[in-house]
Amino acid sequence: MIKRITLFAGLGLVCLSAFAQDMNYTKQLVEKLSSKEFHGRGYVNKGDSIAAVYLSEEMKSIGLESFSDNYYQPYTTSINTYPENPKLILDGKELVAASEYIVNPNAKSCAGESQLTWITKEVLTNSRVLGDFMKKDHSNSFLAIDSTGLNNKDLYNFAQSMLKKNVFDAKGIVLIDGKLKFSARTKTVDYTTFMVKSDVISADAKKITYDIKSEFIEDYQTQNLIGYLPGKSDTCIVFSAHYDHLGHFGDNMYPGANDNASGVAMVLNLAKHFKSLKKKPNYTLVFALFSGEEAGLLGSKHYAGNPMIGLDKTKINLNFDMVATGSEGIYVINGKMVPSEMAKFDAINKEKEYVFKMFGTGESSSSDHASFHEKGVKAVFFYTHGDNSDYHETTDTADKLPYTQFEGIFKLVRDYTEMK
Repeated sequence: MIKRITLFAGLGLVCLSAFAQDMNYTKQLVEKLSSKEFHGRGYVNKGDSIAAVYLSEEMKSIGLESFSDNYYQPYTTSINTYPENPKLILDGKELVAASEYIVNPNAKSCAGESQLTWITKEVLTNSRVLGDFMKKDHSNSFLAIDSTGLNNKDLYNFAQSMLKKNVFDAKGIVLIDGKLKFSARTKTVDYTTFMVKSDVISADAKKITYDIKSEFIEDYQTQNLIGYLPGKSDTCIVFSAHYDHLGHFGDNMYPGANDNASGVAMVLNLAKHFKSLKKKPNYTLVFALFSGEEAGLLGSKHYAGNPMIGLDKTKINLNFDMVATGSEGIYVINGKMVPSEMAKFDAINKEKEYVFKMFGTGESSSSDHASFHEKGVKAVFFYTHGDNSDYHETTDTADKLPYTQFEGIFKLVRDYTEMK
C-alpha cells in the first residue's frame, strides 16, 4: 500500500512537473514573441514575417505535419503603417506619442497647423445651434470633442459616430478620452483623427500643429501558419489563435503579450500535448496561427475561404485570444450559438473545476472564430475576463501576465477534445 501511494504520488509530481514545464515554455514563448526582435508582430519592419519564421520552427520542433513544403499559407493585403515618429503639438506643447495620443490607423500622411474648434454639449443638443454650426466652413479646422466635457456617454458616442463620418467636412478631428487603443487598417481616409488623453488637453486649447507620415503598402505579403496531426478520421478540429499584433507607431512598439502571444502559446501547448500521446486522436487536429486579425480577421477569412481540410469536414473551431489573465473567470464567446458544445464544456468544468467562472455568450465577431461561424462551422472563442486594461496599448507586456486561467483552459479543451 505504501509503495503504491508513493508511486501514485510520484506520478502526480511527474504530471504536475510536465505541465509546469509547459508553463515555462508558455512564458518563454510569450516573452520571446513580445520582445523587440519581432517589432510588435506588425507590418513595420515585417514583424509578422519574422514571427512566422520563428513559429514555423516551433511547429517543426513539436513534430506537426504540414499540408505543403512548409507551414505557410500565404496571402496579400493592403495595410497602412506609421514607420516614422509622429508629431502633435497643442498650443506649443508637444505630446508624447502612444502614451498621450495616437492617430486613427486609417490616417494618411499630413502636416500643418490648424485652429481647434470645440463641439460642446449645446452644439449637440440644441438644433438651432447645431444648424448654425453645420453651416460654417470647418475645412481648415480640427474639431475637438471631450467625453468628460459632455458628461454623457450616449451623447459622446453619438458625436463620435458623426465625427467618424466627418459630416462637418473638417480638416481633422480630435477625440479626447481616457483610453488610447491603437489598431490596424487596410484603407485610408482623407482626414486625420487624433485620440488624445483627457489629462493632457483642456477645453481652452486653440491651436494644433501636426506632422504624421504614414506608409500605405499595397499587396503586402503575409501568411497563416498551418500544421496538423493526422487522426483516425479526416474530419478535423481546428485550434486557432492570431499571432499578429499592431507593430509600431513610430518608435513606439506594441508588444502584444496577452493579445495574442498568449493564444499562440495555448495552441502550441495543445499541439505538444496531443503530439506526445501514443495513440492517434479520433479526429485530425489542425493547429492554425493566423495573421491579419488586428486588421480585420484577414488570415482566418482567408483560411475559411481556402481551407486545408474542407469546412464540411471541420467539426469545430476552438479559438484562443487573450488567455493569460482571468481574475474574473473566462468567457466562451459564441458559446450560446453552439449549446450542445457549451453543455459539454460546462459538464467537464462542473466535474473538474478547471476554471472558477465560465460564461457562454451570444454571437460575436470579435476574433477569428467569427470567420468560421459565418461559414456555418461551429466555433467558439476562449477569452479570459479581468486584468485586460493594457489591451491594444504599448503596456501589454509579458511581465504583467498572471496566467490565472491559462492552465484551466488548457485542461478544459484537452478533456473536451479527448472526449470527441
